[in-house]
Amino acid sequence: MAFDVILMQQANNGYLARPVLWPDTSVQGATRQEALERVQVLIRDLLSRTQLVQVEVDVPADHPWLAKAGLFATDPTWDDFIQRMADFRRHLDENEMVDQT
Repeated sequence: MAFDVILMQQANNGYLARPVLWPDTSVQGATRQEALERVQVLIRDLLSRTQLVQVEVDVPADHPWLAKAGLFATDPTWDDFIQRMADFRRHLDENEMVDQT
């Protein structure tokens, strides 16, 4: 299973690795590889004692966000819109890569 990790090189040439799902936890390593190995151990430990659950929350029926909930559920153009957005983002990413070279 893949987990997003923020890996930062430290001023003292060490590395800090922080799992995105657990922003209040981190590990350090002298090398990039050591930090990544340690964050793997950390994530395994966190998973062994963590549960992902959903909770129901009563929201007032007149909450302003609910007025828009499901707005596009029956819109026949929605899938096309999502595809065009993905294409546009991919185009931007490709242009960004060209600009960086």
